[in-house]
Amino acid sequence: MQAVGEELPADTAQDHSRWLGMSEVVRLAVPMVLNTVSFTIMQFVDRWMVSRVPDNIDAMSAQLAGGMAAFTMVCFFIGLLSCVSTFASQNLGAGRPERSALYGWQGLWLSGAGAGALAVVIVLARPLMGLFGHPAAVLDLEVPYFQILLGGAIFTLSSTALGSFFVGLHKPLVPLIAGVAGNLVNFVAAYVLIFGKAGFPAMGLFGAGVGHVLGMSVQAIVMFVLFVAGGASARYQVRRQCRFSWTAMRDLARLGTPAGGMFVGDLLMWTIFMGYIVGRFGEAAMTATNILNGYWQFCFMPAIGVSAAATALVGRYCGAGQPRLAWRRAHASLILVEAYMVTAGVVMWLWRDDLVDFFNKDHDPQVQAIATQVFIFILLCQAFDALNVVFIGALRGAGDTLWPGAVQIGLAYGVGLGASAVVAHVRPEWGSFGPWSAASIYIAVLGLVMWGRFLRGKWRTMTVVEAPVPQVQEPAFLPPL
Repeated sequence: MQAVGEELPADTAQDHSRWLGMSEVVRLAVPMVLNTVSFTIMQFVDRWMVSRVPDNIDAMSAQLAGGMAAFTMVCFFIGLLSCVSTFASQNLGAGRPERSALYGWQGLWLSGAGAGALAVVIVLARPLMGLFGHPAAVLDLEVPYFQILLGGAIFTLSSTALGSFFVGLHKPLVPLIAGVAGNLVNFVAAYVLIFGKAGFPAMGLFGAGVGHVLGMSVQAIVMFVLFVAGGASARYQVRRQCRFSWTAMRDLARLGTPAGGMFVGDLLMWTIFMGYIVGRFGEAAMTATNILNGYWQFCFMPAIGVSAAATALVGRYCGAGQPRLAWRRAHASLILVEAYMVTAGVVMWLWRDDLVDFFNKDHDPQVQAIATQVFIFILLCQAFDALNVVFIGALRGAGDTLWPGAVQIGLAYGVGLGASAVVAHVRPEWGSFGPWSAASIYIAVLGLVMWGRFLRGKWRTMTVVEAPVPQVQEPAFLPPL
């Protein structure tokens, strides 16, 4: 195989796109952003509905810890399966898009295996959640919520694998359609089950979990139908590629294991940070953190959509032997994400009192004071978090996952978790403001390190797929469906 590097003749092609190819990034990113925004809105609405149930302080604390713990359990497989996009996009760029379907199927086989492994954790839910040391009233709500979310892991993982396949082929409307359909089902089911409408009993937080699983099941089914019977099925020989391939599975494991470890390491760090370190300061601090976390998602979840587009575009141009164009598309993605995240941070800081009060149903003055105080970290971290989100996605598209994964885990536990634990112990009088200060330093350092890794250009010499097909034209932007 031929290494992909700066010396390749294919990389001397003129890039006639303006603003680093911004229009190309926007075409691919907008459907992805709309998908992540719709998902974020549904989570936001779920959190708001849970805040309206009796004993909402306990329910919101349980929703934060139970939800983050469940997501931490599945996020290794989510990170691994996201690399389906790398292989799909690089094969697209190399002129062999039909090989993408093979990696889509391997993603589905891995989804089933991952869900089976996670089923074991369901029976261990109470002792695992008990490690947080939360009051019994909170623990009794956390455990069933955690269990129902893990019970639906097969749908979450299948959606990730199939969504990565379609995005890698530059068909972002497929996951958008499936995501909107799933989120609508989630909204209706959660409302009915949380408050006990249409003859159903009021299930509170557990009803929110059931609604989430029903929504994810619809999302996975819609994408699977379009995978095996939609326009991409015939074009890319999807049904003919329905087999287990040790070679393709090894490829996914080689790139996906560091990506999954990076994801689970980061999420586990935030789970411990929010559930244990911040949890030491009482239920008011936990509730305030849940409110902050909801608004923070509005900042970075749309950026995740742009990051997925960066992965697909960088992968496509690396597969085509044009790393210079990959560099330009990554920085066009950065411009979009920086503009959004910095603006969102400023807006949320200016209206922080009203935003916190929206969730603070009982107008608890302690919750209000803590939440508005720590809102400063949303403002301070946006520019650095944008660097992190964009360039982790860009490096993944190029096949560079091992070094970023190792470095992120080291920073997460050395700076993010380690320093926040020290501050919480040495300066307990600072309350949750102290640990959040250390966490913000971690975000800033991580973003700068990932940008530096991309600028050094090691990814230009990495080989993920075979050399591009000779005489192939620059891949055209494929129609969305």
